[in-house]
Amino acid sequence: MIKRSFRTKLIMNFIFSVMLVMLTLIAASNFIYRPILIYDTRDSMVGYSVLIAEAYEGGSSTIKKFLNKLDSSHDIMTIIYDTDLRVISSSEDIYPGASELSMLEEWMTVYEENKKADGTFFKEIEENWDNLSRAVFIKKLDDNTYLCMSKVVRSIDQAVSISTTIVAIGAVFLIIIGTAVWNGLTRPFTSQLKKMSVVTRNMAQLNFDEKINYNSPDEVGLLARSIDEMSDELKTSIEKLRKDVERRQRLIRDISHELKTPVTTVRGYTENIQIMVPDNPRVQRYCDIMLEECDVINNLVQEMLYMSKLEDEAFECKKELFTADKLKSRILSKAENEFPGENVIIDMYPAEIYADISLMERAVYNYVTNAIKHKTEGTSVEIKGYIQEEKYVFAVTNEGAEISPEEKEVLWDVFYKRDQSRTRGEGGHGIGLAIVKRIADLHGGEVDLLSEDGKNTFFIKIMNEAFENRKP
Repeated sequence: MIKRSFRTKLIMNFIFSVMLVMLTLIAASNFIYRPILIYDTRDSMVGYSVLIAEAYEGGSSTIKKFLNKLDSSHDIMTIIYDTDLRVISSSEDIYPGASELSMLEEWMTVYEENKKADGTFFKEIEENWDNLSRAVFIKKLDDNTYLCMSKVVRSIDQAVSISTTIVAIGAVFLIIIGTAVWNGLTRPFTSQLKKMSVVTRNMAQLNFDEKINYNSPDEVGLLARSIDEMSDELKTSIEKLRKDVERRQRLIRDISHELKTPVTTVRGYTENIQIMVPDNPRVQRYCDIMLEECDVINNLVQEMLYMSKLEDEAFECKKELFTADKLKSRILSKAENEFPGENVIIDMYPAEIYADISLMERAVYNYVTNAIKHKTEGTSVEIKGYIQEEKYVFAVTNEGAEISPEEKEVLWDVFYKRDQSRTRGEGGHGIGLAIVKRIADLHGGEVDLLSEDGKNTFFIKIMNEAFENRKP
């Protein structure tokens, strides 16, 4: 299940990008825009100071009006004073009081400590008495006269605050409008991606009926057409493969049925020959060989028919609830009858199993037969049954030659035989393990192999529905 759609991710990325830009602009307002405004104020004060100096040197009678204009138009308060801090001229007599004179005295102290070679000074100073920051510019006009210009930077801070607010409000509107527009623009695109996901999921389940049918000259349209073409090709190929498999299964069934009659006939004639010529040892030996070969062919036919039966789509498991002890006794009895001299050890956890008991008996016993035929002489075969998570596991172990990873890949293929040097009667026909795998598939399980330290353990793991039935 998709926790977050692709379109949602696109919208979230858009919102994140807008917010990132907003935060960048806000940071720029505080760390770039404000300093620019401060230094723009400084440049303005430098320019006005030149005009004031010229007017002062010329003894202009209009200097008072000029200072008042700076105050009213640009919020720049100006004062011209001498070394004894006596006011010569100012904008609207702004420094009549002791607090103003004290502030001017402090500025002069800072000026003397930080003035430049050209006799100018500029700095943003915060006053304790009114908690206001001021941009202060001081310039020496002559030996006894100074020009001081100051501007409260509250207006600059307000400008920065306003710009920050505008950026934030603009970002909110951009997110709302942009999300709506982005959602509308990406809906056709993401709907096609969702449909592609559904179609490809159906293809994985071998359902090729649904098509995307999206004709567009862009990359998405090209991808949609490619998926539809691939679906058609896969459907055709799988249909051919299914027909080939059906023909193979039908051929195996037909050949198996056709072999039963001649094998039975040959066996009958051979037994009659043995009866008719009882005193000829050579004929008797040949007949025994022929009967053994008939048994080999008959066993092969039976296994091929059984495998075809399991591969039939109409075949259904006859599941029932039985105990592991019941299966244990059936396997042990069969092993004692067929391999009386072999040491077969069985240890099964006494749980209830919901499966087809005949099929499970066949699967486990095929493992046992295979283990006995390929074990080291004089060693035992061990059968275990235990619970692993919600599966019941059967494990058959013998001591013998280790199996390579390459051989493990083909071990459960039909007609694969580990040791080609063995006789047909001794080594089997290569169908037994394929039958085990098919039985595991019918029970929703799996087969596996562990080969190490001179021991081979074959597993069959089935989903045990009996465990599900016991859940509260």
